Amino acid sequence: MRQKKQISHFWLYNILPEKISGLLQLIRFEKPIGFFLLMWPCWFALAVFSVKEIKWYILFFFGSFFMRSAGCIINDYFDRFIDIKIERTSKRPITSGAINSLEAFLFMVLLLFFSLLILINFNIMAIIVSLASLPLILIYPLMKRFTNWPQLILGVTFSWGIFISAAQFQHIYSLETLILYLGCIFWTLGYDTIYAYQDRIDDIKINLKSTAILFGNNGKYLVMIFYSLFILSILILNLMMSLSFISSIILIMILISLLFFLSKWNMSSKKSCENYFKYNNYLGLIIFLYLITSSNV
Repeated sequence: MRQKKQISHFWLYNILPEKISGLLQLIRFEKPIGFFLLMWPCWFALAVFSVKEIKWYILFFFGSFFMRSAGCIINDYFDRFIDIKIERTSKRPITSGAINSLEAFLFMVLLLFFSLLILINFNIMAIIVSLASLPLILIYPLMKRFTNWPQLILGVTFSWGIFISAAQFQHIYSLETLILYLGCIFWTLGYDTIYAYQDRIDDIKINLKSTAILFGNNGKYLVMIFYSLFILSILILNLMMSLSFISSIILIMILISLLFFLSKWNMSSKKSCENYFKYNNYLGLIIFLYLITSSNV
């Protein structure tokens, strides 16, 4: 009997049928950081709007998972001839042939169907706002071919859940919504620039574009500015909600700690870039807990 080859360090992939494992790899199931980073802005908005029903947090949790998974498939299909030239992505399922285009398409349709089941729980305005994000989801994977700022486009896309939440709870035209949206764009610009430094050398070789290439050796300082603007947006929301002085002090301490932490980031180390990118999930949790506790004080 032919022994099943080990396809991943993730234990689950090695006990499942290879085709199932390939589909899970296609949506980065072993790397949930991606869908958490899509989810956190949605949860930030729910906290700012003082939404207490757990139902909405659950819906945004699963909606983020399904949409991020579908986005991975779109991204990998568009990048199938590019990924093979980059060390980190050369073994992705579509690129390696483990999953063919038809299988990927059918899986994406299934994921979008599940997303639709989530979406029908929202009001008509939130549904319209959600559908308006589809062009962004489609064009984002192509941006690194045309602009030095694909990370900015990702920020515009990944923060869109704030508008969906705002539409659901009648805050779509509020200043709080705009400030939070801009703040999360800066956050995404920061963490995705860190992520992009992993592939900087390979991207230069194949003539792709990114903020990591654009910023060069100045990347650490600019990333620190982006994170500072993100925390500043939360501080402004704090002041607008007339929260306590202590709340502002806590946020300033978070910023100082964050900047000190970022000062240790090694831009030339792929492992350091990967780790600092992953730490953003903890930052998202910290900011969410800050917002949810502050808004209920």
